[in-house]
Amino acid sequence: MEKQRPFRIVFLYSTVVGHVVGVLKALAQSNHETEIDVVFWDRKHANSSRYIIPDDISITTVFHARSSLSNAGLLELLRSRNPDIVYVSGWMDKGYLWALERFRHEAGRAQVVCGIDDQWKGSLRQYLGRIYFRLFYRRLFDFMWVSGKPQYHYAQRFGYAHQNIISNLLSADTSVFNRKADVTRRFVFVGRFAPVKGLDMLLKAYESLPEPTRAEWPLILIGDGELRKEVEQRASSQIIVKPFLQPAALMEELMQGGIACVPSYHEPWGVVIHEMALLGYPLVLSSVCGAASEYLISGYNGYLFRTNDVESLRATLLKITTLSIEQLATFSNNSHILGQRITPEQAAYSLLSVLPLSSL
Repeated sequence: MEKQRPFRIVFLYSTVVGHVVGVLKALAQSNHETEIDVVFWDRKHANSSRYIIPDDISITTVFHARSSLSNAGLLELLRSRNPDIVYVSGWMDKGYLWALERFRHEAGRAQVVCGIDDQWKGSLRQYLGRIYFRLFYRRLFDFMWVSGKPQYHYAQRFGYAHQNIISNLLSADTSVFNRKADVTRRFVFVGRFAPVKGLDMLLKAYESLPEPTRAEWPLILIGDGELRKEVEQRASSQIIVKPFLQPAALMEELMQGGIACVPSYHEPWGVVIHEMALLGYPLVLSSVCGAASEYLISGYNGYLFRTNDVESLRATLLKITTLSIEQLATFSNNSHILGQRITPEQAAYSLLSVLPLSSL
């Protein structure tokens, strides 16, 4: 009997970060032999990340810098690989869509999956975008791959039935975030220093706390971005600013423990929430955080506060500071439990589930 060839998957990504690598590893280790090509926005792209892709993911994964491929080059990659699955992380790269449309016209064999991590807000822009998508993009994608409940409803509005919506798009790399951190009194922010992340609100709320409370509860800010200079100007013995850290260094810092603060004005999902939950961090989340639907139960492992409301955030921080170490430890254990809800393996098999039953 002729041996079945490996499943071929082409990912047309935006930026590659740590949690993406976790899913790629899970695909390589699945029960199905796979060959994977990943096109990603590299450092020559304006929106690329500072994350360094490790060189030991899998011999079956090949990375292609987007800047090295023209639109015609993308089409040729699809032709040469003739994949079973093509995953596209949204429709922001018109070159991806150009190559995909032509490839589908020529072959049409692949199952094409589009990722969506945004939430439906009912804005005029979203209403117009939904119409535009149905007219020009709907025919390109067979499935929508969503990160959670808020995104599921968005995918339905694009015209996808239940059987064409798959879950578990985003998962933290559980092979990295697989230990419980210490239980300590400190607030911790990890992310981009960008206006949308709500750092101004976090700093204002924190600085309004009583001096004795701030002395016992320092605020640690880890990351980089356009607001770095402004953030550094607020640094003190109680507000400690650290640079962007690669995974090993970040884990060393996070193992010291604390309370995870995600004060975003806009956060469709937020994989960092999953990562911090896995480490056993109690959570203080803005009400717009999509991942709160999976990883936060208010009063069980943290608290939700009203986004864009400094007083609500301040009250939430104060509430946390009234908890004993024993109560914080209970919150920590509960966060760790909730962090197990989604894994890279589940994400990998969710993607593979789009293949016809006859090929599995």
